[in-house]
Amino acid sequence: MTGARTSLRPAPDFVAVERRGAVAVLMLDRAHAHNALNRQLLDELDAAVAAAAADPAVRCVVITGAGEKAFSAGADLDELRDLTVAQATEVLARGQAVLRRIAAAPVPVIAAVNGHALGGGFELVLSCTFPVLSARATLALPETGLGLMPGYGGTQRLPRLVGRSAAAHLMLTGTRMDADRAHQLGLTPLPPVPGTAADVVSAAVEVADTIAARGPAAVRAVLTAIGADGPLEAGLTLEAALAGAVTGGTEAAEGIAAFRARRPPRFADLADATGTTHPHRTPAEEPR
Repeated sequence: MTGARTSLRPAPDFVAVERRGAVAVLMLDRAHAHNALNRQLLDELDAAVAAAAADPAVRCVVITGAGEKAFSAGADLDELRDLTVAQATEVLARGQAVLRRIAAAPVPVIAAVNGHALGGGFELVLSCTFPVLSARATLALPETGLGLMPGYGGTQRLPRLVGRSAAAHLMLTGTRMDADRAHQLGLTPLPPVPGTAADVVSAAVEVADTIAARGPAAVRAVLTAIGADGPLEAGLTLEAALAGAVTGGTEAAEGIAAFRARRPPRFADLADATGTTHPHRTPAEEPR
């Protein structure tokens, strides 16, 4: 589903937005500061992810960093200096809120990690659906070495992904993981990608294109199910409800018909199970 590259909107100062077919590529563009997450960048990233997720023609989002060195070096320390406890709590809660909205996005968000992902940059990676890592990527939560601690969700998300022991070791020692170790721990489902930053973005877009070709309502339902917190029984009840909704929808009918006819499904020609119209039709053009 790769198509022409177009802009969703004029690029703001610190987040560049590019469309590649059904995939929105968002680039953190503060290379002079190793793409550190200051307030402006976080606000722009928040708005860019929301805009992409609200566009029915966008089926997947890829986030990457400008340059060859860093995905993001983390929170901007200049904005954390000399804060009171109340001020620091507000700043960290605001950053957490942005990453929580990324984690809850109704479309998959893939991190294309082109270099260092440190501190808040690693926490941004953890908030994404999954990362694709450059062979040159390194990931770490080094905050304790500065008398700080992870504050954008790292203490909660990392143990859920790699287990309490490995997460504690990484946070308490500040150990930097290379891409191979991250793959071994299950932080990424894919082996590291050799080459340049552009190569890792291309690899992430290739995965995103695969997802974009699948049923969008089914993809959203899977994201909802795997993102649910709570006991197993509650999760199974949610899964049954979501599976029932998509099984009774138009996407499933098209998918099963395509399977029987031995042809690719044409999900893009349908109104999905939630009633979203075809991205290239006006409501008046929808079949009655």
